[in-house]
Amino acid sequence: MSQESLRGEIDKEVEHSEPYPSRSKSGSSEESKVELTSISTLESTEEEVDEKSNKYKERELDTVSIFSDRPFTSDIPTAYSEYTSPRFDEKQQPLTMPDIECLQNRLGGNISICKFCSGILLVVIVGIFSIILSSVHKIEEGNVGVYYKYGAIMDTVTYPGVHYMTPFAVDVFEMQIRPQTDTLNPMRSVTKDGIQNTFKDVQVITRIRVDKLVHMIKNYGREFKHALVFDRIKEELRIFCANSTVDEVYNTKFLAIVAQVKQNVIDSITRLGDGGLEVLNLVIPKPEIPDDIAHNYKQVKVQWTEQLVATQQQKTERIKKETELIKAVADAERQKAVLEITIQERIIEKEGAKNVSLINNEIKKAAENNEADIAKYKLTKEAEANDALYTDKYIKLNLAKSLSNNTKFYFSGQQSELGGLFNKILGT
Repeated sequence: MSQESLRGEIDKEVEHSEPYPSRSKSGSSEESKVELTSISTLESTEEEVDEKSNKYKERELDTVSIFSDRPFTSDIPTAYSEYTSPRFDEKQQPLTMPDIECLQNRLGGNISICKFCSGILLVVIVGIFSIILSSVHKIEEGNVGVYYKYGAIMDTVTYPGVHYMTPFAVDVFEMQIRPQTDTLNPMRSVTKDGIQNTFKDVQVITRIRVDKLVHMIKNYGREFKHALVFDRIKEELRIFCANSTVDEVYNTKFLAIVAQVKQNVIDSITRLGDGGLEVLNLVIPKPEIPDDIAHNYKQVKVQWTEQLVATQQQKTERIKKETELIKAVADAERQKAVLEITIQERIIEKEGAKNVSLINNEIKKAAENNEADIAKYKLTKEAEANDALYTDKYIKLNLAKSLSNNTKFYFSGQQSELGGLFNKILGT
């Protein structure tokens, strides 16, 4: 290749390539200097450049600055001139080029290590924070907390609020202590006469005693209600049905089922669970019986309803008769009351007349007594006067006067009445 053709190729490469930035520290506005490189010498020094670049990569980052301090040298003739056209007869000092690939590899490795350490630190912080959060727990109102340490239940019971527990070693479970309603699954039982009944929607309201909670969980687990309440209700219903006929279970003794089952369940809880559960209410609906028996009961109820209608009609008629009787009795009572009032008026009138008569009699008696007293007083006074007047001498005198008026007296001696009288008067 001739020198003219080589210069033409270099000029083309210069026109299509970007100039290198100036490394002058003075910051002047000089024109960019172009490094002219011979194509033939570039091909001959390619292996040498690769070897030097590999050496730069092996150097430690702490002993090398951002830009490589080793020159990128070759035997390429360069022209570093202020002239517009390059000069091939001079050798210029080679420029120091930065090892960009090595720098990126070194910086990328350190950044990866920093990211890895930061990730580990973040994981540790998040783990510690998670442990703290997992150890703090809250118990809701109406519940208490029971604790298991390595699977064994602890005697500690906590009440509503925020509490702390040992992480990874202690587990907490909330137990409801307010009254709770449970609906039991359908229960089948057989009566004494071999009829199967099915009790559905049996509901029981229970309440847990906190002081007995740990004891019941130790003996029966957290589902202690199944053993102490639900299973006992099933058992008592089966016992009751086994001792009764279907008519007694469905009709005559149905109202006695709840009281008997509830009392027996309470006794079982006291015996097995130390009274740790309170049975507040028990609801047992009527059982489902076979369809044919239910149809017979329905017919009986229809007849019973007709009897109730007839009985009600009888009661209505009886009530009507009783109403009429009550009216008649009321009229009689009214007439009797009127008659009694009339009689009472008459009695009062007669009693008034009697009282008036008695008063008149008393007045008359008093008057007559007064007159008698006056007459008596008069006679008494006259007698006293006569006693004073009629002395023996006065009597004899008046007798003599009376006898003097008669000229003749006939008597037969002293033994006769007249003779005796004269003898007494005259004293002879």
